[in-house]
Amino acid sequence: MVYSWPDAFEKAQAADRILRERLERLGLSFDQVLTEFVGANAVHGPLAGPPSSDAPEIQLRVGVRGMDRKAVERFTKEIAPLILTGPPGVTGFAGGRPKVEEIVAYWPALIPKREIESNVEVFRA
Repeated sequence: MVYSWPDAFEKAQAADRILRERLERLGLSFDQVLTEFVGANAVHGPLAGPPSSDAPEIQLRVGVRGMDRKAVERFTKEIAPLILTGPPGVTGFAGGRPKVEEIVAYWPALIPKREIESNVEVFRA
């Protein structure tokens, strides 16, 4: 969801609080709830410092991770009410209800070179 000026960041923060409170009242718990404020701190997190009060727009991006598929599906149903009765100035929501998907991810890591055995095979036709 994209919140517009004035007070775009404050509106996005309010929407996040409303959503989290609603999830708590519904008794929904997740392994992780991730909130990003794109345009304020989505890339650098707290290192970005506070966003400008003149920010023309802030995108609120919220995702959850959990083993209970029904709880995650219920989470997706809480987005539309937030748009209709949450902070004013929201726009940019046209994709419909988000789909529940399994997470496929990688975890980049460094390992000691001695742990890797190199092998090259050359085949001649």
